[in-house]
Amino acid sequence: MDTDRKIELFTETRQLYDQYVALFDEENKRLSQGNSKPSREYATQNEALLDGIALRLNGIIAIVQKGREEKILSAGLISSRVLNMTLFTAILTVVVGTLISFFSTRRINRSIVLLQKKTKEIAKGNYVQFPEMKGPPEIKNLADDFNAMSVKLKQLDEMKIDFINHLSHELRTPLTAIREASEMLIEGTYANAPEKKQQLLIITREECERLIRSVNRILDFSRMEAHMMEYRYQKANLTLLLQQSVLKLTPIAQNKRIQLELKPLPELPLIMMDEERISQVMDNLIGNALKFTPENGHVRIMAAPYNHSKKAVCVAVSDTGIGIAAESLKIIFEKFSRVETNGHKAAGSGLGLTIAKHIISDHGGEIWAKSAPGSGSTFYFALPAA
Repeated sequence: MDTDRKIELFTETRQLYDQYVALFDEENKRLSQGNSKPSREYATQNEALLDGIALRLNGIIAIVQKGREEKILSAGLISSRVLNMTLFTAILTVVVGTLISFFSTRRINRSIVLLQKKTKEIAKGNYVQFPEMKGPPEIKNLADDFNAMSVKLKQLDEMKIDFINHLSHELRTPLTAIREASEMLIEGTYANAPEKKQQLLIITREECERLIRSVNRILDFSRMEAHMMEYRYQKANLTLLLQQSVLKLTPIAQNKRIQLELKPLPELPLIMMDEERISQVMDNLIGNALKFTPENGHVRIMAAPYNHSKKAVCVAVSDTGIGIAAESLKIIFEKFSRVETNGHKAAGSGLGLTIAKHIISDHGGEIWAKSAPGSGSTFYFALPAA
């Protein structure tokens, strides 16, 4: 009973019911005194009371039904409004989403089309830069990566051209020397001078060896780049290998009046390595140190446990040479790169340090360098213990 009218009707119903019960009790008492049937007055009042009760209960039911119908109608209106609002929101979402997608796609398409044009330019050999983009972060990142790639390709192309020019010169020189010496021998220029003839043969042999070394270096680099290099790993003593490398290059150091020194080594663990390839790395590092160190300079080789651990060994080759500029230090291990000093690039194929890096990496180690112009350089490499 949640309204005043319902409470009023229910109260009247209770009152009529109480009257009905009282009338019933009174009639029951009369019948118990010997009367055989209810009186006519009782029947009339009883029917009137029951009709009154029914009338008021029906009134309550009618109010409830009316309220229910009003709620159903209200709920229908609300549902209709919700449906209309949902439909409107859905249509608005589709329209806005379509517009956003259209403009976003248009901006992305412009960037992709521009990127496609720039890519074609690069394919033609024009290493262009991508302009600053206004768009999603992914497109901006793609443009930055594109620019970095373009710069890298340009550098690599320049180094490749420089390498080819240098290599052609490096190959042409021994071939020319061999051809000239051979022609002189064929023509019998020094037929009556055995010593001169012997010198020509020695020159021919040395130039052949120089040519073979250059070709082998290129072949090794190609196999390493293709991950097809074969190694003969075995447990070996790194101390003995360092001593042999120093003894091998001591004559070159003496001719240049450079002090080549192998610092006293601590007891080092055995290394699982290909001795020939690690020796190639040492020859390259010591050879470079001697090449860039002036007379009366020093080149020192040291080795010790890496990070005070017996799990790895670190070798250092330091010199008192001209040093390496910071911008060159970043690329010295890249293929075809050669250090520029006083406006002139150093001789060589630009593959020595790249090959050294491949060898050390394939042994599970790492190689790096520290240097500053005029303060010498130190090259390090670390190898895991067997």
